[in-house]
Amino acid sequence: MDELQMLRDLPAVANVSKDRITYSNAFKQVCVIRYLAGESPTKIFREAGLPPELIGYKRIERSVARWKAAVLKSVSGSSNMSNGEIITELVNLYVHAVTRKEKLDDLAGIANPDKANIGNAPHPLDGANVSGGGVYIR
Repeated sequence: MDELQMLRDLPAVANVSKDRITYSNAFKQVCVIRYLAGESPTKIFREAGLPPELIGYKRIERSVARWKAAVLKSVSGSSNMSNGEIITELVNLYVHAVTRKEKLDDLAGIANPDKANIGNAPHPLDGANVSGGGVYIR
């Protein structure tokens, strides 16, 4: 299997061409949450099946910095919040967005056997309030 096909098969990748990789919004959101929690961007990419030797260490660092900046703009009041508070807000927004998508899929009659059961998933931030809105990262 060639590198492009290997990348196409990854859930973290939305699209790939010989010149560009477009990452899924879910990967970007989870990546920023994990980064704010103190994990290394290289580790996050590697665990998603994206080897830094292929992607490029500097490209990984720049991508995460760009996504983090976009996320911080989307969280109102983030300049006065700790990383933990921002993570809680991002997790809430992410869970809300996934739940909303699943409800829309159900209404449209779209079967999704891989549906994430977010509502029952254990999470270290359990008990946090879910707020409206969504996180959009370029």
